[in-house]
Amino acid sequence: MWLCVAFALSVMFSGRGLGCPDKCICWRDGHVNCVDQRLQGVPLGLPAATVNLDLSWNSIAGIPARTFENLTQLRYLYLQGNEISHISGDALLAIPSIQELWLSENQLQDFPWAVLPRLPSLLRLDLQNNRLAHVPSGDLPTFPALTWINLAYNEITSIEGGFLASQPALETAAVHNNPFSCNCSLQSFREWLDTTKVSVPNNADIVCDTPRHLKGRNVMAVPIGALTCRPPTVSVYPTNINVLSGHTTVMLCNTTGDPDPEVEWILPMGAVISAASKTRRIRVLDDGSLLLSPVRQTDAGTYTCIATNQEGRANATATMNVTRADCAGPNCRSIASDTVPVRIFVTSVTSNSALIQWFPLVDEPDLLTLDTYRVLYYRVGESLQQTAVLKHGASLYRMKNLKPSSRYSVCVTQSLLPQGDHCVEFRTEDAELTHTYITIGYTLGSVVLLLLIATVVYCYMRCYRRKRRDVFQRSMNAVNMSNNHATIQRAENGTAIHMNGHG
Repeated sequence: MWLCVAFALSVMFSGRGLGCPDKCICWRDGHVNCVDQRLQGVPLGLPAATVNLDLSWNSIAGIPARTFENLTQLRYLYLQGNEISHISGDALLAIPSIQELWLSENQLQDFPWAVLPRLPSLLRLDLQNNRLAHVPSGDLPTFPALTWINLAYNEITSIEGGFLASQPALETAAVHNNPFSCNCSLQSFREWLDTTKVSVPNNADIVCDTPRHLKGRNVMAVPIGALTCRPPTVSVYPTNINVLSGHTTVMLCNTTGDPDPEVEWILPMGAVISAASKTRRIRVLDDGSLLLSPVRQTDAGTYTCIATNQEGRANATATMNVTRADCAGPNCRSIASDTVPVRIFVTSVTSNSALIQWFPLVDEPDLLTLDTYRVLYYRVGESLQQTAVLKHGASLYRMKNLKPSSRYSVCVTQSLLPQGDHCVEFRTEDAELTHTYITIGYTLGSVVLLLLIATVVYCYMRCYRRKRRDVFQRSMNAVNMSNNHATIQRAENGTAIHMNGHG
């Protein structure tokens, strides 16, 4: 009987009889709990009367448009701790009564801000610990009921002060631990921080990430007049290059500006590509350089690197001449195949030097007996390249006179130009850090030397004292033996006299 009562109570309070998705617990008051069930998506068959839906700590990757269809009474939605990279605005419009939306600890790079003004009941929005890089700007939306928003721990570089100032009910706004660019685009946000009555928690962690001379400074400590922008400048290296078809080549595009300019290349045929372009043979690297691998004869012509930021645009051009790689005979190889693939290691990195080692990944005598290795390295973002031609059989090289706190690219090849997979990047240490290491090394060395000297002195004194004690002991033994001998002699003489007298 008790089992029947228990079952009836569980049905009464859990709502299993109402129809509940597997791996979820549904309660009659509208609560649905699906926490930490390894769900790949929002489960189907959720009760239409659901008010509170907790899907935290699952593996949900996205929220399609019809996910919350028929859940018109939903007011609390918890989606933190998933793998959500996209969320449809239509999915949010399907839950017009939503009051709290929790999306922290996900992979969102964008958010459907445009639909929030059509959610008049939304009070709390948690987007911390995502990958958001932008918030609304320009024609700023108003979220009528929003009182609390968390944008901390994202990748936001700039916020318009008007975005937060335009929210009439806002009481708390968390924006700390974002990589802010402290330039002219942050001026209105800086002014908002000075004047707002909105609570801004952890404001000590609202710091500049760029430019370099302001990195790490609290945004509120930077004068508004120091938040300036600079138009871009651009230079290309080399400006004229001769390449054999089949080779790999790189054209460097060195840019400056604040904010950091976006880089595009215009190819000879008029196509425009950037780092975001889905191209393979010709592509723009993260530092703005243009990589062509392999080069074709049709690639000859003029290339233009364009740098753009909100302050303006600049460009520079380079010309590439391509020569056909004619070759006769069975032993002729193209440059692309005439290079031994190597595995590269960078070790012993200091603020001004680094040691590079490499090991061939093939065991073909014909390839291993090719030309000597060339080491090419340059500071990322600069056009000046350093090249070293090494003796045959060399497998290591020390790069010197490097700049501290800088990123370098180094390539090892047997051809005139390196293949893309023959290069690695590394970063030199801070000058202060290397100095600290040297100081620690000298200090430890001095301590070890002092300990060694103290040990030698101690051993010497101990041995010296033992030697003196042994000499003294031998002397005392000799004296005692002499005294004993004399006593015996006297005793023998006395006995003889006594005997004589008695006789």
